[in-house]
Amino acid sequence: MTSFGYNVLAFGVGGAKNIFTLTSEALINGQSNAKQIKTSDFLNGGGTLIVPANFWVWSDDTSKAGLIIDTANAIIENSGKIIGKGGANNGTDGGDAISITASGVTIINYSGAYIAGGGGGGGQGRNGLGGGGAGGGNGGTPGVLNAAGSNGAGEEPGFGGGAGGGGAGLTNSGAGSGGAGGRILPGSGGAGGGGGGAGGSAGNAGSNGSGGQAGGKAGGGGGWGASGGDGYYNGNPGSPITRSGGAGGKGIESNSNGFTLTNNGTIYGAQS
Repeated sequence: MTSFGYNVLAFGVGGAKNIFTLTSEALINGQSNAKQIKTSDFLNGGGTLIVPANFWVWSDDTSKAGLIIDTANAIIENSGKIIGKGGANNGTDGGDAISITASGVTIINYSGAYIAGGGGGGGQGRNGLGGGGAGGGNGGTPGVLNAAGSNGAGEEPGFGGGAGGGGAGLTNSGAGSGGAGGRILPGSGGAGGGGGGAGGSAGNAGSNGSGGQAGGKAGGGGGWGASGGDGYYNGNPGSPITRSGGAGGKGIESNSNGFTLTNNGTIYGAQS
C-alpha cells in the first residue's frame, strides 16, 4: 500500500505485470487528485497506470508536466483529467499535461476523459495586465480544481474564466490586472475589462486587446492548450509595440520518444 493507491499483480503469458490505480491525495474542492507525478513512483519496469474517472492529475508549475511518463513500455489508461499549468499574465507559456521521457509508451484516453495543456498567458497592454491562461494567472488567483479563476483587481481589470482569463483595459492611474484562468474542463473564457481581450474557451486562443496597436489594451489568456491573445503598448504612436500572448502547453510532449496513442476522449494542445 502507498498513499496514492494500490498495486495489483496480473499474471499472463509474459509473467507478472504491475497495475496501479491512483487514489487521491488530500481532496481539493471535493476533487480526487494527484499533483505532478511520475510513473516510476508507481510502476516497476513498465506496467499500467490507471487514472480513474473524475480524477485529476495536475500541475502547478509550468516547467513540470502534470504526468511524467519515465517508465519504459508503460501503459497509461486515462478515464479522468490530466492537465498542465496555465501561463501567468503577460505572455507566459502554458505547461504540458504529459511529458514522455521513456520509450515504448502507450496512452489510452477513454471516452469522457481529458488531456489538456495549460493555456498561454495574455500579452500585456499599455498599463493593464494580460489574462491568465487556462489553469494559471497571477493577477487573479487561478481556479482550484473544477472552479473558475478569480477576477483581476485595480482599474478596468479582466474577469476570471473557467478556462482563459480576460485581459485588463487601458488604464491611466495604475495597472489593472487580468483575470485568472480556471481549471474547468472544457471551460469558458472570462470577459476582458474595458476593451481587454476575452479569455479563450476550451481549446481556443485568447482574444487580442481591442483597438489594435493604438489601443494599448491587454490580451486574454488562452483556453486549454491554446495561445494567449496579444496586448498592445502605444507609448510611442509612431512605433507601436505588440506584446505577444504566450504559447499553449502541449497535451503530450514526447521529447522525441515514440509513443502509441488511442484517443476516444478529448485532448487540448499539441501531441508531438
